Amino acid sequence: MRHDSNEPLNSPRARRLRSAARLSAVAALAAVLAAAGCGGKKDDQTSRPEAAAAKPDRVIGLGRVEPELRILELTTEVSGIITRLACRAGDRVVQGQTLIELNRAIEQARLEQAEAQVEARTSQVEAAKSGLAAARIRGANAKAVFERARALYEQNAQAKAASDTAQADYESWQEDIKRLEAEVLTAQNQLKQSRADLRYAQAVLAQRSVRAVSAGQVLSLDVAPGSLVSPGQSFGTFAPDSPLIARCEIDEMFAGMVRTGQKAFIRSQGTTERLAGGTVSFVGPALRKKSLLADEVGALEDRRVREVWIRLDPGSGLLLGSRIEGVIEIEEDSR
Repeated sequence: MRHDSNEPLNSPRARRLRSAARLSAVAALAAVLAAAGCGGKKDDQTSRPEAAAAKPDRVIGLGRVEPELRILELTTEVSGIITRLACRAGDRVVQGQTLIELNRAIEQARLEQAEAQVEARTSQVEAAKSGLAAARIRGANAKAVFERARALYEQNAQAKAASDTAQADYESWQEDIKRLEAEVLTAQNQLKQSRADLRYAQAVLAQRSVRAVSAGQVLSLDVAPGSLVSPGQSFGTFAPDSPLIARCEIDEMFAGMVRTGQKAFIRSQGTTERLAGGTVSFVGPALRKKSLLADEVGALEDRRVREVWIRLDPGSGLLLGSRIEGVIEIEEDSR
């Protein structure tokens, strides 16, 4: 609307024109604001993700190939000089088979001494039992003689002195029987003690040999005849017969996705080559510090891990101690 410059500013028509202009400006501003509001809402809707980020379908952890019963350190209970190696690294052994022997001359002599003591105590027991048996026979005979003498005395057929003598003889044998019974008991207790000494000597001698705790394979022997070993000092390693597993560590970010029974496989570190398949057989109940690869220089300890075992399919033929990557297939219900 155009205002005539010759018309007074306070005229009714001028006032109407100014009011209409203000209404037009307000309407235009409202339209601009409405358009801006609609545009911002649309931008918010388009910028918000339509779905959550997809979770991985595989979880990977570093680990080692080990027997399920773990690799054992071979140690001795006593100090000694090795006199014989009864096996070599790589040999398969059965439970109780001797692995090494230590010098044992003193322990062998003590065992022989204990065996001789048991034999002597056994003879003493037998002699005491024989003496007791003979005394019981003579005591029974003395009792019969006494009873006959007493009957004759009561019938006035024999003097009282004969009856008294028979009674004294019978009572003497009764005391001898009690004494011999005590001797038998003493000899038996001494034999029991000697047998305990024999068992102790056998146990001490057994400590001079290291035997396999179960069937398995000797992995290493780091000693030779003439070497000195001390209690708790490892001189080799041993792998008990048990299923092969890959003992892996899964980062805490993915630890909650792993379940027993999930399918898995292992591969060489840094490659895609599949070495063996398997199944998750154990999942640790808690997070802990990294341990399997803690010997790596610069290994970070700021994150925690969950221990997971992958039981490998039979016939994999993998070397114990091999470092691998365990790849676990995550099921849909755990994602």
